[in-house]
Amino acid sequence: MCLIENKTNTYDIEELKWNQWLAGVIDGDGYLAIQKNKVAVLEITMPLKDENLLNQIKNKLGGHIKLRSQSLAIRYRLSHKKGMFDLINRINGNIRNTIRVQQFKKICLHFNIPYIEALKLTSNNGYISGFFDADGTICICVNKSSKDDSIKSGVFGKVQRLSNARGNHQIEISISNKYLENIVIFKNAFGFGTIRKVGKDIRYQTHIYTISITNIPQFIEYTKKYPLRSSKKKRVFLLKKYFMLKSLNAYLAEKKTLNYKAWVDFCYAWYDQV
Repeated sequence: MCLIENKTNTYDIEELKWNQWLAGVIDGDGYLAIQKNKVAVLEITMPLKDENLLNQIKNKLGGHIKLRSQSLAIRYRLSHKKGMFDLINRINGNIRNTIRVQQFKKICLHFNIPYIEALKLTSNNGYISGFFDADGTICICVNKSSKDDSIKSGVFGKVQRLSNARGNHQIEISISNKYLENIVIFKNAFGFGTIRKVGKDIRYQTHIYTISITNIPQFIEYTKKYPLRSSKKKRVFLLKKYFMLKSLNAYLAEKKTLNYKAWVDFCYAWYDQV
């Protein structure tokens, strides 16, 4: 078995990929701090539907998960010393988010562990899948719908708008973050995609990296090697079916045809439990 040395520990290839993925999740949805009682903590807050993802981290490092009050979100928290040492060994050299780097440096200093700066990000790294699990989006935008469909609510309304959109829909895969420097690394790593800035007020601006439809197959191939672990993985699995139906123009077919029925079935699957 091939082993990779990580300064303080030795990991096999699959464990190394998982460590890179973990760093991406933390950079996207995590928080590292030294509390007033001098206890170092990691917190990761995600939607309730991603409980399984946080359980994977809990099973590796320990800690606990709690439901946030008055919110459909859950928070993973790690604070025991053994778990924090394990965490540092796993993500040291993988943290890239400008805010998280400063937080992580304080954690390393607290435990007297040398901080390792991350190397230039490439597409041969599980970090991107972790960050995507945290701050990525896979959606099909409906650009135009009828008055009747536009007022329909819930999952049924979404399905009706998409199934009846005909050619007025567009698939989008993107990653967002407030700071450009935390986004441009993905464009540089893949060598494709575009970045746009949203919001006029600098306090609330967001930078969005978008993968063009012609490069989506390359993103799919990336996720085969570095799989997503959030609820978003379901939509990645459905992308192959989407492109097959698109090649058949199923979304333009007559409503009584089996091609159109297949399109409607896809629309229901797209919004199922997402």
